[in-house]
Amino acid sequence: MLAYMLLSIFGGIVLVFIIFDPKAIPGLWHARIIAILLNHLVWKRSQPSLSSDGPSALFRPLRTRSYCSITEVDFNLHKSNSTFYADLDISRIELLLSLFKDVITPLSPPAREGGTAESAEKDGRRKLKHLTPALGGVSCIFRREIKPWQRYDLVSRVLCWDDKWLYIVSHFLKPSDHNGASLAASEDQIFASAISEYVFKGGRRTVKPREILRYLRFLGDFADADADTDAARIGLGADVIEEDDQRTRCKGAKVEMERPHGWVR
Repeated sequence: MLAYMLLSIFGGIVLVFIIFDPKAIPGLWHARIIAILLNHLVWKRSQPSLSSDGPSALFRPLRTRSYCSITEVDFNLHKSNSTFYADLDISRIELLLSLFKDVITPLSPPAREGGTAESAEKDGRRKLKHLTPALGGVSCIFRREIKPWQRYDLVSRVLCWDDKWLYIVSHFLKPSDHNGASLAASEDQIFASAISEYVFKGGRRTVKPREILRYLRFLGDFADADADTDAARIGLGADVIEEDDQRTRCKGAKVEMERPHGWVR
């Protein structure tokens, strides 16, 4: 009888958390990480990553929605600074898998318009697989408090890169219908901002971000040669080839114009 009462009380407590504060359930953070990994690496493993959309997808923001759980509240009765990093983990992992799944998993990049993984080897690109993105550091600025049970959006996107690091910027925002593309104009809506740096490792070897971006066609540098080869093979006219080349160069140029802006934002 006592065991039944204790089990009923425990079940009632769990039910209350599920209904009113599911984020406070022990192990939920791990479950969300596992769900993201399974979603990208198992259930959608055959689907192309965002790199199949070309250069226009590189700086595309990814938004997740969350709230301040009662277990995240500190003595000041607002979201503890340390708990921001747990939310950042989830957002960054999903962003990295969305963009770089093809080089993180053992799978070869799927066939895309203008070339395949095999054509990459023919035109001199090194085949990249089994890379591990490692977090090198995070810098976070806290602007406004987040109160208990207050909802917020976490928007993350690629900011810029150098010879070693890929930089990701994340903003904790008041919920809205925006897609995160115009964050600079809504600073009064920002709770906190963070910049994270990642390095890609292939074993003990460090792979430059630019090499990965070129391999995945985010920069469009290799698309011209592939477009010429494919167009010639299927007999397309020269005007079609020229139009495709100009479109690819334009997108690649926009990426290179956007990258330096990240250093001054």
